[in-house]
Amino acid sequence: MKFGQALEQEARADWAAHYVNYKRAKARIKEKADVPQYKTFIMEECNRVESFYRIMVEELKRESEALKALMNQSGSVEMMVNRSWKHTEDLGDLYDFGRLNHDGVRKSLKKYDKTFLTQQPKLQSQYLEELKTQYKFFSFREDLKDLLFQCAIFWNEDATKLRGLRASEIREVLPASFPLAGQLVDQKKMHSSEETETEAESDDEDKGRKAGQIKVPQTEAEKDEQFEQQYTHQRLSKPEWNNFLADYQKLNNILKELAKIAGVKSAFAPVASLSMSDHPAAAYGAAPEIIYEGKRIKEDDWFKLVDKEVEDISKVTDAEVTRVRSGLVSLRDRCEGWSKKTKDKSAAQTGARASVMLQQLGALEQEAKQLGSDFLSLEKFVNLNFQAFEKLLKNHDRLLPNTPCHQFYMSKLRNQGWIRNDFSDVFVTLSDCHSLLRQDSTGQQNTDAKQDFVRNTKKYWVATEHVSSVKHLILQHLPVFKMSSGGGDSQLINSVYFDNRQMQLYHGRMDKTPGAIALRLRWYGTECNPVFVERKTHLDAWTGNVSVKERFTIDEELCVPFLNGSYTVNEYADEMRRQGKKEADIQSACKLFSQVARAIESKQLGPTVRTQYMRTAFQIPFDASVRISLDTNLCMVREDCCGYASTITERWRRDERVPVKASELTHFPHAVLEVKLQGDVENPPVWVKDLLEGGWCTEVYKFSKFIHGSAVLLTELVAAAPYWIDDVSIRDSVNASAPKGALTKRGNTVAFPGAKADDDASSISFGDGVRKERRANEDEDAEEAHPLLGQMRPTGNQKGARATTDFLGRQTPKAPRNPPGDVECTCCGLIQVEGAGTLPRKVPVRIEPKTFFANERTFLAWLHMSVTLGGISSALTVFADNDSKEGAGVQIMSLALTLVAAMFILHASHSFYIRRLSIRKREDAGLDQIAFPIFIGCTLVVSLLGILIANFSESLGPAPPPHNGTNWTLLALEQPGPIEQSPLPPAHHP
Repeated sequence: MKFGQALEQEARADWAAHYVNYKRAKARIKEKADVPQYKTFIMEECNRVESFYRIMVEELKRESEALKALMNQSGSVEMMVNRSWKHTEDLGDLYDFGRLNHDGVRKSLKKYDKTFLTQQPKLQSQYLEELKTQYKFFSFREDLKDLLFQCAIFWNEDATKLRGLRASEIREVLPASFPLAGQLVDQKKMHSSEETETEAESDDEDKGRKAGQIKVPQTEAEKDEQFEQQYTHQRLSKPEWNNFLADYQKLNNILKELAKIAGVKSAFAPVASLSMSDHPAAAYGAAPEIIYEGKRIKEDDWFKLVDKEVEDISKVTDAEVTRVRSGLVSLRDRCEGWSKKTKDKSAAQTGARASVMLQQLGALEQEAKQLGSDFLSLEKFVNLNFQAFEKLLKNHDRLLPNTPCHQFYMSKLRNQGWIRNDFSDVFVTLSDCHSLLRQDSTGQQNTDAKQDFVRNTKKYWVATEHVSSVKHLILQHLPVFKMSSGGGDSQLINSVYFDNRQMQLYHGRMDKTPGAIALRLRWYGTECNPVFVERKTHLDAWTGNVSVKERFTIDEELCVPFLNGSYTVNEYADEMRRQGKKEADIQSACKLFSQVARAIESKQLGPTVRTQYMRTAFQIPFDASVRISLDTNLCMVREDCCGYASTITERWRRDERVPVKASELTHFPHAVLEVKLQGDVENPPVWVKDLLEGGWCTEVYKFSKFIHGSAVLLTELVAAAPYWIDDVSIRDSVNASAPKGALTKRGNTVAFPGAKADDDASSISFGDGVRKERRANEDEDAEEAHPLLGQMRPTGNQKGARATTDFLGRQTPKAPRNPPGDVECTCCGLIQVEGAGTLPRKVPVRIEPKTFFANERTFLAWLHMSVTLGGISSALTVFADNDSKEGAGVQIMSLALTLVAAMFILHASHSFYIRRLSIRKREDAGLDQIAFPIFIGCTLVVSLLGILIANFSESLGPAPPPHNGTNWTLLALEQPGPIEQSPLPPAHHP
């Protein structure tokens, strides 16, 4: 791994501003900074690191002395354990802080020497030694030595003997659970990291250069070869998997040999359908035969080998899952025992007992992390085998097209227990273990009828392959919030959003106008009772208000009467009084009831879009200070089939028994992570920053399931689409929901659970998130063009595609310009008009008063420049010689400057007006201009060059002839004595 990437991953999030800026150091090298400049930059970085380092060392010293005094006297064992654990973590982080900054400075100097081949003395050899004498963080090992030894004593009193031991003997004395054993051993060696560096450590730029030279596979054979290399690398990196991973190379080689023979046998009859019976030879009796490793192998033998590999992997997976589950059950019992002992006030409250409990805590924490890592490794093992089998089956259909088997075998593969089974209970048990070790305390439950949630929310996309890793990281700090009594870690959530035919609420949420609302009816689990009526209101934060979510509950059978107005607020209040609710809660809930009912009636709202997903929530029960949710298997479906407001008479949501057309449903390909904070949202916990900056999550500003579903499924009703709709990673999911006329081949439908689909329709269950099966029978060459996207996949000589984003870091092909059918107005290639075939994109714009003031300041800056140019023009006009040819040229140039100044004023006025309108409408267009500023800038340059040329030609011309008249002023000055009034000179006639 490159050092720059290692620095970003290992850096503590809340200390990020105090690490050496390694990227900036490399940028300074690219800017060709000389040695004094580079030394100055390095010294500034060292000063910033040093100031923070000294502060943290002093804080840790004070905490160490306080813990030492606390351990020597009786006190709360629980408090001793918690403070000692935090002190140990901070000390380890500071040790890594010193190591990373030491290596960062050293590598920066080394890179400078290597780039410029500086002569002796080299920066790395001599200047680094000079820095070590000035800054203490270079000697972090010596500075933190006493703190490390004292911390070890907190964990075990026998650690007092560590000072006289060699590095190889330290681990024998320290408890196995002590997390800083590696730092103590490293400190004892007293070798700097540069002394242990080997030539094998290649430079970052060399690595990047080599990575840039990797050939991108183009053909199927090249892709197959690349996957085989990657698969072999994974086998070598995990020796324990070697005997259990599918033998991809062997199976692939057999396929290639069979394909060579099959290409020669012309009499080989194609198989119309594949049905795997007990005697597959009946279907493949005429298949080609080869000799491989001394054995006769036919195509049916290859299938038998695949079946055997699948069976072996299933056995290994089941055994490993059983081991992890039993280990976690045992661990949870021991964690419960440790928690009870720690909170036992009747036991001895001494430092010795605190040390024992601290050792047990470290051992239990290590075991929990190890079991979690084992489960993640198992998931990687399963995914790697699944990819291998899928690749093999695709290769089989490509090499032996007469016997297609990919669809059949993939269906069979997905029915295997190691793929189909739900293993989320492992995360629940693991979460319980970490919660017991953290000793989480439960908050107070809110039992009000009307519930308000005021918090700051940010949303992120998480790639499917990172979901388990994200879950594992979160549950180490927050427990899984189980909303129902079940073994899994997630719960099914359905939400029906309301809007009218003008999509008024959609556009209000899209524009983020103050007071914009979103209305939805939500229920949890498979039983649609009770139903939560929720209203989300957007308010600008600069006004002192915050966005809020309010909700109340009603029974499912009352939803239709509530929506059409027949169920009144008085009836709702009477029902709450019968339930024994408080009068204050009744008044608050009734107020929200009336407001929502009034909005439904006045805006003529009705069911529009429904979202369904599995949500895993992480939260200390009834404590909403930090709440994280992870939504997987997200899909949206149209619901505009029940009417609006008073016309809703029978149903308020789609009938699950009626199949849903593919164009009325869209599956979202990623998981959605929501981080919701209360209180000091600008300074979240350290682990939250580590999670968000770890590279697994990509923030998508103001992402909304309602907006996404409406834009994809109700394209004909919306006037604009969200900016993320063009991201390359969701393109296939959007195209899969294209209307019937947009695809060459379509016709399959999707059914709700329990629905009876047509016999000729390929259907799956709504909500199982399997999009590939729905499109299995579709022709891969079918034209896919959702009206929302327009042309997104130019191929061959086809021109044009909309500019796309790539939030998850996947490579996006650069789209050619000038799509067919689009009208493009160009002015030297500077002005481009978006094609009329697609909807405009909108980015949520945050508007504050300072935005208007910034527009005014820009307007005044343009006016200031125009006044300056006007003044220069006036000066040139006054001092120009009217009688000479050069003077006439200067006057012409001054006139040009006057015109430029006028153009500045016109441009400033026009831009001020346009930007003001865009700001008021919360649009992201019209805020920047390219063509006109460049035009007037060129005009200004031409005018100044003309003045320069005129002055230069005047200076090179002949000297002006002497004046024949008498200079009376000079004569008067030359006369001695007082100056007297002189008569006027006589008139001079030609």
